[in-house]
Amino acid sequence: MAVPLILVVDDEQAIADLIHAGARANDRKDLDGMRACYWPDAFTWHGGYKGPSAGFIDYAVPIIERCLQAAHHVSNVLVEVQGDRALAESHYFAHHRRPAASGAGEEDAFFEGRYIDVLERREGEWRIVLRRGISDFSGAVPATTPYAAWPQGTHSLPRPDDEFYRIARAFRAGEPLV
Repeated sequence: MAVPLILVVDDEQAIADLIHAGARANDRKDLDGMRACYWPDAFTWHGGYKGPSAGFIDYAVPIIERCLQAAHHVSNVLVEVQGDRALAESHYFAHHRRPAASGAGEEDAFFEGRYIDVLERREGEWRIVLRRGISDFSGAVPATTPYAAWPQGTHSLPRPDDEFYRIARAFRAGEPLV
């Protein structure tokens, strides 16, 4: 018997939401949010890391901590669901504003690639059990304007200081948003 299309679409959306939530958690330096995307027994092979996903998050902490600003964009999310397992492929594009590797000034680093994820639904919740990151491009250019010169209050911040968290709390509580 075929699974009703609405259930398939619901699973596909839940998986795409999870992949996008992981990108947001990375940008907001939200380690708990990053961990919530993976089952405890998950495995990651991405960049110079190959091992348990919890270890990948620890590996990534110094990288994201030195970012003054980060933006990870995920697109072209394709999902194939088979019962309580799923295969997903998505493309990522990331921008990191960070101190320059040369030690002089700042640089803008750019990364492109794909995530190939195997996910499992356990007790009704989807999470990643295997992530393979494929890096197709990386490069850095000197920054033309220092981060400190960016207008205050107009750009993203780490959790919990980012405006999203303030607005979300007010929205969920039914309080005024401004």
